[in-house]
Amino acid sequence: MDQLILLDIYPAREEPIPGVTSELIFKDVTCPDKVLIAKEALMEELKKKDIDVLVSFGAGNIDRFIGPIREWMESK
Repeated sequence: MDQLILLDIYPAREEPIPGVTSELIFKDVTCPDKVLIAKEALMEELKKKDIDVLVSFGAGNIDRFIGPIREWMESK
């Protein structure tokens, strides 16, 4: 089953754009299993899931999650 974990939009070396939020994307996503969380909650949210394939993309310092995600996936 497809699942979406959408993180809050945050500036990645640029000024935030007024009115542009993750909720704009989230409300139009048709995937029935979806959550919108802060990036600080990502690892705890992942640990609740039964994941076979994980696709991740983003900007800014989101790459800091590569190590923790890999370690968690390998330990499952």
